Amino acid sequence: MTTELLYLNNPYSTQCESKATFVEFTDLVVDRSMFVPSIDGQPNDKGEVVINGKKYPIIDTWWDGKWVHLMSHDTYPQDIVGQTVYQNIDWELRHIHMRFRTALFILAGIAFRDYGAGTRINETYDDHAWIDVIADEITEEMVKTLESKANSFVAQKLEVTNRVLSKKEFEENPSLMAFSKGKVPDKENTRVCEIGDLPLQPDMGTQVKNTGEIGNIAIKTSLVKGKINKRLTITLS
Repeated sequence: MTTELLYLNNPYSTQCESKATFVEFTDLVVDRSMFVPSIDGQPNDKGEVVINGKKYPIIDTWWDGKWVHLMSHDTYPQDIVGQTVYQNIDWELRHIHMRFRTALFILAGIAFRDYGAGTRINETYDDHAWIDVIADEITEEMVKTLESKANSFVAQKLEVTNRVLSKKEFEENPSLMAFSKGKVPDKENTRVCEIGDLPLQPDMGTQVKNTGEIGNIAIKTSLVKGKINKRLTITLS
């Protein structure tokens, strides 16, 4: 048994009811989680859980590969295994993270589709996000084009969808294999994100359901030894 990740299928839900399966001081494990843990460049949700009428602020959420842990400022009652836990996430913070995450997926897809450039890692924060683009050289013109094309995806208000592919389906998808540099996940099923005509991308976080929610994407760069840094930082407005 593992924690059911409710946010994957219901990223717009803000509340749920769950059961405590483990507790140790300020660490609580639940059987189902609406809280997103820090994973794949996406920061954890914050909010609160309610147990026996008392609220416990959640300051961190992490996943150990099997269970989701809800970390609080306050010590939980130590006899609550099996009891009901009510979860309430901070929706405004979640939505900000979702907007940034979808924007990064759009940039990664365009970079690969139009320039054959891969992306290495990315990180999202509350007021900005960044992504590392793997290219021999990044020019000012390329950055401006990426920004313009990304904002065209926003303006089109495209649907953002997720689906699950089997290992065989993953291997038989040429663009997905190319995007993943030929690396096939060990697991039998992989969740992927689809946005317009961009290549599919593996995805274990939350996305907005429509690109129109993102807002205007602005790319900021810095110079390293006279060349544009391959780490592109974005803000949204």
